[in-house]
Amino acid sequence: MSNEETLSKLKRIIQEFTDSQSDVQGQIVITYPGGVPIVNTWKGGEIDPILVGAISAAVKLTFRYLCEQLRKGILKKLYINSDYGRVIIQDAGPKAILTSIIDKEADLFRIAFGMTNLAIELEKLLEDFILEVSDI
Repeated sequence: MSNEETLSKLKRIIQEFTDSQSDVQGQIVITYPGGVPIVNTWKGGEIDPILVGAISAAVKLTFRYLCEQLRKGILKKLYINSDYGRVIIQDAGPKAILTSIIDKEADLFRIAFGMTNLAIELEKLLEDFILEVSDI
């Protein structure tokens, strides 16, 4: 599958998930560990995907290191709560991260379960994917 076809399919899959979950504000697939955005579901300039990508990768790297130092195994998923919402950062294979921004009152476990299935699908799609400068 060409990069263009892969990008199109990635975009469609995460858009379908976002659209099917009323409490998901948006999602982004990011390279790991580089933090470069691959695809996202945000419209216009409401959220900066470059910033979200860089911070998601940095947070995951930091907590991965912490888990290793504490001998707690491999970090799979992070849940972050704030005054106005939540963020879930999850592996989508060894080369990517799936980050979702969700409403504060959302059913966290329902969304996290759906994200796990989505991440498995994304990992398969990204197996042979190589991000080119022209794809950014």
